Amino acid sequence: MAVHDEVGFSGGSKTPSESKGEIEVGMFENTTTAAAGNGAPFDTGATKRLIRKIDWTLIPFLALLYLLSFLDRTNIGNARLAGLEKSLGMDPKSLDYNIALSVFFPWYVAAEIPSNLAMKRFRPSVWIPVIMVAWAVCCTLMGLVHNYAGLLACRMALGIAEGGLFPGITYYLTCMGVPVKHHTVV
Repeated sequence: MAVHDEVGFSGGSKTPSESKGEIEVGMFENTTTAAAGNGAPFDTGATKRLIRKIDWTLIPFLALLYLLSFLDRTNIGNARLAGLEKSLGMDPKSLDYNIALSVFFPWYVAAEIPSNLAMKRFRPSVWIPVIMVAWAVCCTLMGLVHNYAGLLACRMALGIAEGGLFPGITYYLTCMGVPVKHHTVV
């Protein structure tokens, strides 16, 4: 079956490569066209309203989550300025602080793919809140550490908790909306 038949073009002498540009642009021009793959009609006005609703409700919330994630990742620098090394008994001339910074990232990277697999298994509406609760618990416990080993453990746990957020949000956004809009969403 040709690409132009799959997407609902009912004839004409255009090849699939010529129709590709028309598919992307023409998807929003008509009031009723065929959905990709199944030939069922859909209302492009309703599609535009859905995308606008996603853009105005979901995207700002997810952007806020990512902003908080970034702020949380960088707040250890503020803690150092406030006397983190002295209060935890770390030597300011050693690499203890750098190790505490660095230990976060291997766990962050290691958690990305399993987190996305878990999101596929449990749904984003369940998994993203689980990530956020785990992240909140790690942040709270980081404020309660009394020694260097506790700081390292909390930084590792924070890497695991926070590792699934950005790739999970990216995956979540690419699973919704009209396929031609993916490049503008992410």
